[in-house]
Order: sequence, then C-alpha cells, then structure tokens
Amino acid sequence: MEQKNEGICRFCLKAFSGSAMSRHLRACEVKKKKDAEEMTKVKTKYPIYYLKLSSYNNNYWLHVEMKAASTLRELDDFLRRIWLECCGHLSMFTINGIGYEDTEDQGDIDDFWGRNAESIDTSLVKAMNVGNKFDYEYDFGTTTYVKGKVIVARQGVLSETVRILARNNPYIFECVECDQQATDYCTECEAFLCEQCLSDSDIHECSEDMALPIVNSPRMGECGYTGDYDFDDFSVPDQNQTF
Repeated sequence: MEQKNEGICRFCLKAFSGSAMSRHLRACEVKKKKDAEEMTKVKTKYPIYYLKLSSYNNNYWLHVEMKAASTLRELDDFLRRIWLECCGHLSMFTINGIGYEDTEDQGDIDDFWGRNAESIDTSLVKAMNVGNKFDYEYDFGTTTYVKGKVIVARQGVLSETVRILARNNPYIFECVECDQQATDYCTECEAFLCEQCLSDSDIHECSEDMALPIVNSPRMGECGYTGDYDFDDFSVPDQNQTF
C-alpha cells in the first residue's frame, strides 16, 4: 500500500508533506495570529525554539515548540511519552559532538561509552543554537534513533511545556493474509496482520505473544513498545492523533 508522508497543521488544519511542513509553519497566517494574540495577554515574553524531530528514515516526524530555557530532560521526557517509552531504558542526546544524559546517579559524569558527558538538565539554549542539528538515542540495546534540528527561534509565550505544531498522520498497513487493515506487527516473522488472522493458528503460526500493536511511532515493533506506557502524571497522547 502506498503511504503518504503527510501531516496536518495544528492551526489551519491543512495537510502538508513532511518536507514541506517546516516551510508552511513559518508562513502559516493562522499560527502567526495565534502567537500574536497570546503575546498581548502577558508582559513577559521569552525565546521559544521551533524544533523538527524525526526518525532517521523521515517516516515519522514531529514539529514542536519549547521554551529555549527548557531542559534537554524535558525534551527527553516528551520523546519518551509520545514515541518511545517501554521499559525505562537509558537515553542520550549528542549535540555538537557532546553527549548529554542523565547523570543524577553517576559519580563520574561519563556517558554509556565512557566518554565525558554533560547533564541532561542542561537548557536547550545552552546546548544548541538556531540551525544546529542533534541526535538522540533511546535504549542502547534495541536502539531507536531520532534526529532533530532547531529551525528558528521567536519571542513569545507558551501555555504548554511542549506545543505540538504538526505530526505525521498514522500509516495504514494491510494484513499480509487477507488485505484488511492490519492492527498488529509480528516481531518474529515481521508481518503485518489483522486481529482475526493473528489469532488463527491455521493462518499465522507464530505465537500471539510475539505481536505488538501498530502505533504511530518509530519504535513500533521494537522491544516491548505498545504506545500506552503508564505515566502517573501525564496523559499520553493517542497514537492516532496527528497533534
């Protein structure tokens, strides 16, 4: 099935490809109007970073805004909650050749590979500038790689820690057995299957325990990721939401 790499702008609700979305968001008149309205309500404004985050193959992507004073830990927390968290694995940012990770429980600040590492509690503005690219890794065993870039900065206000501007639409996969819409991915035979075919042992011989749900995330089918990790203090976005 041919898949369109598109998403919906949160503000004007128009569809754009992943490659065109950043150009649109910088020009979107509806967004500009909302940003201007928010700035009239407060006296104190601050720098805001617009970030593009994507899987290495660009199939999965997010466009977000965060305060420039926000920490990498807050960005890490967001990525875990919306895309990655399954078993509490380690993670790390690499920005301008420097590693940033959780150093709270480490006596010596060394990253996973023994190199000198900075704290993940470093602010975005101290770690990177507009135009900088960065890498992020979650789980050093079954690793999911994410790349990011600071697209632009603006002065304004945000009512959210992370504001999702746009997100790729969920992909639709066909069951390899019956061509109906698939609901699960078998990690043993690497096949997409509908619920009925998955549960019929005459059709699909692998154990149902080897199947993971299809989710709108680059971690789909990896480790134990199901897209519904239980966070006590956060309502995880529906994996089928576009923003």
